[in-house]
Amino acid sequence: MSDVNLDSLRITNRDLDELTGLDISDLSMGWGTRLSVFRRPRLRWAWLINQGLVLAVALVLWLPVCLVLGRNVAQQAVVVFMGIGVVGAIATTLAHGSYGIYKGRQLKVLSHLLDEVDRFNEMIKAVEILEELRQADRTSRRLALDNPDAVKEALHLTRESLVCGLTSDKIMRKHQRFIARRHELFASIETNVSSLQSLQASEMAGDYAQLLNEALQVGTSVHQELRRITPDNG
Repeated sequence: MSDVNLDSLRITNRDLDELTGLDISDLSMGWGTRLSVFRRPRLRWAWLINQGLVLAVALVLWLPVCLVLGRNVAQQAVVVFMGIGVVGAIATTLAHGSYGIYKGRQLKVLSHLLDEVDRFNEMIKAVEILEELRQADRTSRRLALDNPDAVKEALHLTRESLVCGLTSDKIMRKHQRFIARRHELFASIETNVSSLQSLQASEMAGDYAQLLNEALQVGTSVHQELRRITPDNG
């Protein structure tokens, strides 16, 4: 599998920005918060730290304004104005976080697709690790993938399904009405899923079969998610 360029299959954040038309990160998708943030402890802490930074910025903006407004009043009133600034900063932070969650729920389908992209990239990492182990111990047949070319094909088909899903979601978000091209996108995803099912049926043992099963799960999940949000699947 040394001739396989797995980096060309990996879906990067730059690819996601282009495919979705939004700024994508582990925590956000545009102005929306990714719903998976609250299911993963590491990302949950990162989100809380981000909210802490928002609070710090809000304090920097609110407190000087309140101090300027209270500079000509009594000393006791200055404390009140500072309290107003702190409350205003907290309210701004809560509003920012709530708006992100609200927008994230509006982009529920995209959030799900991004989770599947994460799974896909983890699959590629798993293949890389298996190949490194095989290279390190060439005498061990247990570490060798049964059919490297089929693994690459499965990953390629899965990537195509994800790209179609992200493209379809972007079109639906942009137009919100009947889109003729979605039939082409659905047909492409269905073809990829069928091909993955055929590949899976041809090999039912070892790490190779597990990778194919993962690829099939991702492709099927994308297909089902897009069918769920489309009023007319034609």
